[in-house]
Formats: sequence, structure tokens, C-alpha cells
Amino acid sequence: MGMTQKEILTNDIEKHEIGPKKTLIQVGATIEFEVKRNFKNIIISLVVTIAFYALGLIINLIREGRDVEAYANAADYLQGSYLSFTLSFFIMIIAVMFGANIIAYDYDKQTGNLLFPKITKGRLFSGRFIARYFMAVFSVIVYYALIIITTYIKFGEYPTNVWFSLGWAIFYMLAVFSLVVFFSSFMKKSSTVIVLSILMILIVFQMTSVILTVAGVDIEPLFILTYYSNIISQVIHGIPSERFIESPLMQGPPGSHAEGPTGFTWATPSEAGASIGLLVYSLILIVAAYLLFRRRQQK
Repeated sequence: MGMTQKEILTNDIEKHEIGPKKTLIQVGATIEFEVKRNFKNIIISLVVTIAFYALGLIINLIREGRDVEAYANAADYLQGSYLSFTLSFFIMIIAVMFGANIIAYDYDKQTGNLLFPKITKGRLFSGRFIARYFMAVFSVIVYYALIIITTYIKFGEYPTNVWFSLGWAIFYMLAVFSLVVFFSSFMKKSSTVIVLSILMILIVFQMTSVILTVAGVDIEPLFILTYYSNIISQVIHGIPSERFIESPLMQGPPGSHAEGPTGFTWATPSEAGASIGLLVYSLILIVAAYLLFRRRQQK
């Protein structure tokens, strides 16, 4: 039978008494344990990955079966079939799957009493975060592998910008994953973390975007996390020089030339804006999650 995390960490402490080396050993042991403990979740995440890929493929096949105008090239096909809202929703699901119980589990199941005396919270947090984030990234890489292969079979080529899209997807995953971990750092039950994370991403952020558009605010919404997901698909054709669109919110009666109020819709952040925004978002959430976890007491 395999050892528990408590036994692994206890053995490591007994074998290595010096600080820096002990830190690396314990973080490494935590990463190894998390991969083993989440093996079932890895399999489930791969099933979810294939399901999202299949959804995009089926929708496209239905379009073609009904003689809807086909995509002109590989870039349009990738962007229209696999890199729109479907991908951002997929990233949210995977982030929640691996991040929701990263901390909340210890307080829900009272396992902190066994772990915290054997390993510092900083080392435990680092090992878990690294392990689970890379497990989430693995799902994204598999998704991209599937859509690249499909595109190559269909068109005999694939757009090279898809690698930039993958990079942005991994970066965006870091920010979304950090948000989920932040909620997990101060909540007791994983189910509450899941609900709050989904509500925050699907309702709060999206509704804020709608409110800004209706209000005619032309400020770029760099403070809205979901806004950064737009660059994942937009980068396939290259970032447009005009990144926002001004359009009327309502049309007048037929034959009327009266102009109504207009709204601003931002298509995508710039590469510099996305890099800085995602980095700031991730760092703030990670540091806040760690500080809350460190101060949190086991009942």
C-alpha cells in the first residue's frame, strides 16, 4: 500500500534537516502526492476535454450538413469552431475541477490537524498549487493537440499563430485558477467554492461587461478577468489595430435617420495589456490566497 501524505512528509523531515533542501524535498513530495491523489481527476479532466472538443466538432459537422457557408481557411475554422466562448468555458471548468478543494478540503475534512504540524503552510501551498496548475494546463494542451490535428486533417495545414493562442490560454488559465484558489483559501466547503467561482466568472464579470457597454463607457475593461480570454481567439488572425467597436444600442423606426445612443465593445486587450493584466491578476490572487491560508486556523 502507498504511503499517505503525512507519512511521506514525516519521512522527508526525518531524512533532511537543513532548511532550503528540506523545502525543496517537501514541495517535491507534495507535488508527487497531489498527482497521485488526483489521478482520477486527471482522467475525468481528459474526458471533459474530449467532450468539449467533440462539441465543437459536432456543431461544425452540423453546419456543414445544413450547407452553411464553410470556413474559408484553417485560421477561420479554428477560431470559429474551437476558440470562442467554448474554450473560455472549458478553462473555467478545468480550473474549478483542480482548484476548488485545494485548501477548502483540509478544513472541510479536518485533515489540517494531520498535515500542518509536519509541513509549513507555505510549502504545502506551493506544492499543491504547482501540481494542480500543471494538471490543469495538461488538459488545455490536450485540447489544443486535438483541434490542431483536426484542422490539419481538414485543411492540410494549421495556422502557426495557434501556438500563441495556446500560450495565452495557459496564461489565462493561471489567472482563473488563482481566482478559484483564492476562494478556496477562506471557504470551508469545496462545493461553495465551485458555486461562487462559476457565479463570479459567468455572472458578475459578464454582467459588468454588459453594463459598461450599455452605459457607453469607453474605458478598456482591463479589470474584468474574462475580458482577457478574448485574446486567445483574436490572436489567431493577429491583434487588430482597432480593438473596440462603437455601435448603436438600438435602431430607430424604419426610414428614420435619427441616431440613438451608442455603446463601446472591446474586442480584445493588446498583447502588452494582456500580459500585464493577467500577471497582476494572478500575483494578487495568489498572494492573497496564501496570506489567508497562512492565517487560517484549523478548528
